[in-house]
Amino acid sequence: MATTIARPAPDDVAAHLADARIILRNGPDAYRCRAVIINRHRALIETSLTAQLPAWFSLAIAPDFTPRPCAVTWRGQRIVKVALFE
Repeated sequence: MATTIARPAPDDVAAHLADARIILRNGPDAYRCRAVIINRHRALIETSLTAQLPAWFSLAIAPDFTPRPCAVTWRGQRIVKVALFE
C-alpha cells in the first residue's frame, strides 16, 4: 500500500509567510524576503534571488530577526528550501 504525504497547498504556505532577511557572509546589506519555518530544522523562503543565493547564508525571520545559519537544500523558481542550524 502506497503512503501519501500531505503537502500544504501554495496558498497555505503563503498565508504563513513572515517578513525575513537574507544575510550574506560578505554582503554589506540584508535582503528582504518572506519565509516560514516548517519545523525546527527547515524553512521555506520566498525571494526573487533564488538563482543568485549562495549555498550557505544566514536567515533572520520576524518577529525577533535573530540570524540563523542555513544551507540551501532545494531551489524553485521563487521558493528556496533551507536547512536551519543552531
